[in-house]
Amino acid sequence: MMDQWFGGRPVPVQAIAMVAVDPALRGAGHGSALMRALMMEGRNAGAALSVLCPATLPFYQRLGFGRGGVTCRWSAPPMAFARTGATAASLLPADPLDATPLAMLRRPVLAEQNGLPERTEALWTLALCPDGEPADLFRNDDGYIAVTPPQERRLAVADACLPSPRALNPAMALLAGFRAQVDRVTWRGGPDDTLALMGGDGVTLDLREEWLIRPLNIALSLEARGYPAGLLESVTFEIKDRLIHGNSGNYHLEVAQSRGNISELGQVIEPPIRLGVSAFASLFTGHASARSLWRAGLLHGEEKMIDRLHRIFCGAPSWMPDRF
Repeated sequence: MMDQWFGGRPVPVQAIAMVAVDPALRGAGHGSALMRALMMEGRNAGAALSVLCPATLPFYQRLGFGRGGVTCRWSAPPMAFARTGATAASLLPADPLDATPLAMLRRPVLAEQNGLPERTEALWTLALCPDGEPADLFRNDDGYIAVTPPQERRLAVADACLPSPRALNPAMALLAGFRAQVDRVTWRGGPDDTLALMGGDGVTLDLREEWLIRPLNIALSLEARGYPAGLLESVTFEIKDRLIHGNSGNYHLEVAQSRGNISELGQVIEPPIRLGVSAFASLFTGHASARSLWRAGLLHGEEKMIDRLHRIFCGAPSWMPDRF
């Protein structure tokens, strides 16, 4: 159990890892039964969503998971980060086993992005000790960067939080300083990653992966997330969920003061937006717009209602660097 941030607020989620069935027993429905039981366990524990990084897509789509966001793997030569006069002098070595000050630096970024998890102790360990050994961590008062020892002339950024030029510029100087030791620097980030935006020649997007999300409690998810400041809007959903019957129904969402209030309607008072639970997942995170879902035939509704959804769920791209 952890919190994942959407619209500037934390949403309680169930993070799932390492789902497997004995090879000799596959194809008999054991995996589906396992996942259905696990999802109900998460819902009963208070999770609004379930999130995972899939090894296969069709299996999880049948369970109602939808595309929730991306993880991008970038790379660049160290010289792509070189800037005249820039130094890493403001960065000081720090203890990668003490994540408390790092969490404080990272928290404002959670509020302005979509999809970032508020890390548990286990997630911090995975981020800063990716191979079981602590990474080399450097930080100042604005941000931090952690790198693992170079291997095969490649330098991996284990984790980074670079929310301002005072953090970004010395971090770039630090990476450029490895130019005699490595040919490429690799890191995970979002589609509008700041290191990728500021890097010079040779920055490439090596891999774009999608992670999946599954609504466990529609009403709780809509009331937990945040919404654009100053927006006063409402919309009615008609949701179909064949596995979690408590999700199926009509929901009227009213947004005011960056918060959502939900009422379940027995009788629809305005033309609803109709969609399945997996399409709702992509809409909720902001990974897919209402109009894109409409074009794909995954969302049905009047033009004015689609415009309302666009205003309600607009925001930063949904991404997550973590693995679990």
